[in-house]
Amino acid sequence: MKLLLALLLSSLASAQPKPRLAVVIDDFGLTYPKNVPDEKWMALKYPLTYAVMPESKWSTRAAQETAAAGQELILHFPFDPFLSLDLPKDELSAEDLKKVEALFEKSLKQVPGIVGVNNHRSYKATRHRPLMRAFMERLKARGGYYFLDSKVSAKSVAYEEAKRAGLAAAQNDVFIDTAEIHDKPFCVKMLRQAAKLARKKGQAIAIGHHYFWGTYECLVEELPKLQAEGIELVFASALLDGGGAVARGDSPKKPRKP
Repeated sequence: MKLLLALLLSSLASAQPKPRLAVVIDDFGLTYPKNVPDEKWMALKYPLTYAVMPESKWSTRAAQETAAAGQELILHFPFDPFLSLDLPKDELSAEDLKKVEALFEKSLKQVPGIVGVNNHRSYKATRHRPLMRAFMERLKARGGYYFLDSKVSAKSVAYEEAKRAGLAAAQNDVFIDTAEIHDKPFCVKMLRQAAKLARKKGQAIAIGHHYFWGTYECLVEELPKLQAEGIELVFASALLDGGGAVARGDSPKKPRKP
């Protein structure tokens, strides 16, 4: 009887879906001598989503390398970091939208083959509902892209407006590094926090940056451990709106500044 009960419990446990974790690495395309070389990132065999910056001489190369490595490629799109935007209160500036659209069209050529978009910083723009609404409507009209709100501001409305426009969407849960703190112990702590959240909610998204050796070494060491512990590593596109797929092709109380 005990054996039968044990077998039944084992069967039920194996039938439960694994908690899923997506790790997104931002800022590819911006490369400096002290950074982790891109080839080291591209050699990692775990499912990772790489967000490539536009407007760099290395943007297209980084996109091509990501595709060749079999990783998921998204556009790391800047709004106000790269553009001077008026962002009038509760109103859409036609000039703001024109600037954003022009940079987006340019970015698609510089970073070919993307399946989604997330935001680079954009603390002000992602809080500006009229601009986010207009941008998401146009992104939806293009078809096939998802939007990941990096959630750099607790007041971001980007995810809400992406959902409102009918886009497949998700939002970041945990930053595993920051500009100020990016050593290995910090990354391990935050990655474990993301895994805990995945176990609680069924899924979680964590964002880091390709510059930092601490982040790279943390992932090399911790990702196989998480897999062994029953965490399923997936692309960000697997976690859209509770697990949707793209057509193409406990977290911090306040988001930490990346």
